[in-house]
Amino acid sequence: MRMTPDRIYFKDNPWPEGHPIKEFSWSAKEMHGEVWFDLHLKSADYYAERDIQDDEDVDYPSDWAAPIVWGNYHACTLSSNYWGNEGFRVCPKADYSPEMLDGLELSIDPEPEAVEDFEDLAFHIYLLGHDAAAKHKIRFDRIGDTSQFRITWTGKIAQAYVGDYEFRHEFSLMVSSAEFPALK
Repeated sequence: MRMTPDRIYFKDNPWPEGHPIKEFSWSAKEMHGEVWFDLHLKSADYYAERDIQDDEDVDYPSDWAAPIVWGNYHACTLSSNYWGNEGFRVCPKADYSPEMLDGLELSIDPEPEAVEDFEDLAFHIYLLGHDAAAKHKIRFDRIGDTSQFRITWTGKIAQAYVGDYEFRHEFSLMVSSAEFPALK
């Protein structure tokens, strides 16, 4: 799927054109000699660019396809730190550099079915309620010789808020330019 930068897409939702990313932050911290990242984003309101009038006569195949359900929740927050998570491990501190990160693709929570409690996942998501996000693939590509990186991120969502724990819904996004974070 071709992505426009700085937008988040939810496959098969009522807005195939995606939603603008309103906030994005990327930070790095050292924990026990290892570098850990935090990523945080918030989308614009789902209907910010195009409102969809809900047709009461339409029988939508699921809440995922129903514009009124999306409208009830307004916007998405996807974060590894907003709700107190610890983030995700990247590399040993001694290896951390823009050169090491260039082209690196990380898999985060690739097998969420093996996790006993979704609270233990690296990321939490507020989408259509407090849902679950996993099976992340996050790629960092350095822009020339700068300290800027393009971040490409895909993953899966389970509608845990309504008791559906199968990671069946896909999301994708690309951040066009983010500053390489100094360690805290």
